[in-house]
Amino acid sequence: MIPRNYFNTISKRIFLVAACILYAFTVFSNDDKGKDKKYNVLFIMVDDLRPNLACYGDKKAITPNIDKLARRGTMFKNAYCQQAVCNPSRASILTGLRPNQNGVTDLITHFRDKVPGVATLPQAFKNNGYTAVGVGKIFHDTKSTVDTISWSPVQSEIDEKKGKEYFLERNKKGGKADAYEFTDRDDASYPDGKVADQAVELLRRFKNSGESFFLAAGFRKPHLPFCAPQKYWDMYAHTAFPGVENRNRPIGAPEIAFHQGQELRGYTDIPDEGPLAAGKEKDLIRAYYACISFADAQVGKVLDELNRLGLSDNTIVVLVGDHGYHLGEQDLWCKSTNFELDARVPLIISVPKASQKNGGTDAIVEAVDIYPTLTALCKIDPAPKLSGTSLVPLLQNPAIRWDRVAYSQFARPYKALFSKTATHMGYSVRDREWRYTVWYNLSGNAIENKELYYLGNGGIEKENLSGTAKYQPVEKKLGELLETYRNIQ
Repeated sequence: MIPRNYFNTISKRIFLVAACILYAFTVFSNDDKGKDKKYNVLFIMVDDLRPNLACYGDKKAITPNIDKLARRGTMFKNAYCQQAVCNPSRASILTGLRPNQNGVTDLITHFRDKVPGVATLPQAFKNNGYTAVGVGKIFHDTKSTVDTISWSPVQSEIDEKKGKEYFLERNKKGGKADAYEFTDRDDASYPDGKVADQAVELLRRFKNSGESFFLAAGFRKPHLPFCAPQKYWDMYAHTAFPGVENRNRPIGAPEIAFHQGQELRGYTDIPDEGPLAAGKEKDLIRAYYACISFADAQVGKVLDELNRLGLSDNTIVVLVGDHGYHLGEQDLWCKSTNFELDARVPLIISVPKASQKNGGTDAIVEAVDIYPTLTALCKIDPAPKLSGTSLVPLLQNPAIRWDRVAYSQFARPYKALFSKTATHMGYSVRDREWRYTVWYNLSGNAIENKELYYLGNGGIEKENLSGTAKYQPVEKKLGELLETYRNIQ
């Protein structure tokens, strides 16, 4: 005899199966419809930004917009640039080649002079049917380093209107004036405010046209001079800035590893030599933080518009600093060294509907990895030769094993940045525990100085352990890596 509820049970099962089939059909149909839809890319570069962000654990920093991006993306806690100054770092990121490969180790060389046929990151997207546009500082923004080949024709329509940085009368003499200035002007009066407004306008254009885009927005702050609206200075009115921490040079570090702070010394309120007054140091640090918050606000304007327009569901967002920075630590100001504070950069990548959200990874990665990562995510043809490694596996699972190292380099003397007269090159490698730097005399390729620092507990370099018998195996291993690195083609 058939149970009374038999047909009811069968009916329920048929209903559930039908529902599942309908759900699967809907999902896969939607996937098929979106299969050919390209990811857009919003590429944000921030000048002189070290990881002094709340999402990176800095309790002083007021950076709500970048923090929000980090929560919906993957934050790379140990990302490193390839040379800690604007032109070489940007050329490396955008060509996907290391400084020795693209020939850019100073502030005046154009990579096209050394590798004329290279396809840059925006150019790769342009060549694959995207509209590639950049506003603000993307490549190094001098007349000699502009690269029109990288961009779509629409780039020529953009009038950046860089605008003023100084507004106080005492600072209007031309060139460098005070190292910091804050006024009651609004955001749009400053270059970065204008960049944010232009980026917003471009997003609206792309929304209306439906074209796939690679939009690069380059913000100049917190680069010197530290100039921004007064409200950002006021944000830190109740924040304690005790002054420079870790002021001493690492014990046993060679003189060649340092410079005299020439970039900062050029400002009219900074002495040409000797120590800075304690109050001036505190003000400089506060001004740097204020400019970080100013840049964060501009990033927020662009990200908010991306969301408002409904473009965030199909747009990869990358935020990266071109290099790090010193704020008096280790007897240094600004960048231009191989030390941790100059080489380490913030890097956040947010991929729409990625399985990992609010994910951070301790893996050691390089800025040169950004190019192959984006081309892999967007399934487009990259340049034939790229030096980095795709970070897609880390985006999928930030906790996977990742046994890679990061390389940096810097030339000496300091004036070689402007004159192509380098006599020495320091090559540096960073693994999970150590930073090792070797200084070569370029005239005979002889090694003149070595630096070995233990960084397994985080922090910065404190003592040069090179030559210590206990660590000879470490030096040998890292030295072999550097010898290979400096000879790459």
